[in-house]
Amino acid sequence: MGFRVRMGSGLASRSPAGNVRLVRAALALALVLAAGDAVRADVDDPCPLGPPAGDPSCKPDFHFKGANTPINTCQTNTSSSPCAWADVSLGLENFLACSLKRTGPIALCYYSGVPGQPLMTPSCALSPDNNSAQCDCYKISEDNPKGATYSYVLITSILNKKVYEDTVSKCRLDGSDCLNAANMLEKDPDKPEAPVCAALREKTLFPDADLISDFSPILINTKGINDPPVMCPTEGDKNLYAGCMTAPCKNTGKIDPSTGLPLVQCTCPTYNGPNQVGNPQINSYSCSPTPYVWSSSYMPPALPAVP
Repeated sequence: MGFRVRMGSGLASRSPAGNVRLVRAALALALVLAAGDAVRADVDDPCPLGPPAGDPSCKPDFHFKGANTPINTCQTNTSSSPCAWADVSLGLENFLACSLKRTGPIALCYYSGVPGQPLMTPSCALSPDNNSAQCDCYKISEDNPKGATYSYVLITSILNKKVYEDTVSKCRLDGSDCLNAANMLEKDPDKPEAPVCAALREKTLFPDADLISDFSPILINTKGINDPPVMCPTEGDKNLYAGCMTAPCKNTGKIDPSTGLPLVQCTCPTYNGPNQVGNPQINSYSCSPTPYVWSSSYMPPALPAVP
């Protein structure tokens, strides 16, 4: 399968290397974290970067209604925000590629935050205790929107403890042994899909969920991206944001009027730390738009560019 970028004819006509540069320039992701050498996960040590029993600082304060799934308490990355729900990535290989044809629909919460004008993006509202957020997100299916083929799961942000352990055992901590966004850009799609892709298909990440939140670049041409990125907070190093990667979601039956896509509602954990908001809607608001919160992350040097 060849590499294609469905972000307008100008991008599609350029070389893969040119597309990578354009995506990086558009995202202007200045904060690149030091990943170090890749580390293979030992199956006898489910938390290779931290205590086997998990990191005390990664004890979840959030709760998913009706879900009894053990939450991943491992240190999943080497940054100052080590927990899975901080949504930290260190490179494109961290984004595991999953075929939408095989997994079925996913939720895209990248544009969730303050609803309404000017960009008509969905809502993401803080819970009363600020430990989670109820985020309206776009439902993305194979070829809906047109051209959608893959979604991407950030390996450092798999909330289900067992699925995380299974995935790092097979894919390495950085995801490099399984099909990932770097492979897609390099026209090398022959690696196996990660165990987390099977979990999406079999609905074992959160069995009570209708679908799971991950990432797709399919709406970048429609909803845009920040260039330069908005770094939050503007002062200090703490800012509350919603980390929606692999969060559980429910169908709502609602249709988003601006895109025509179905809307789902996801329960996203919140994290208090530095982050980069990709949703251009933030340019009309602040980093802390209470009672709303931005779906955000510590961003990689480039986002997956193959929809």
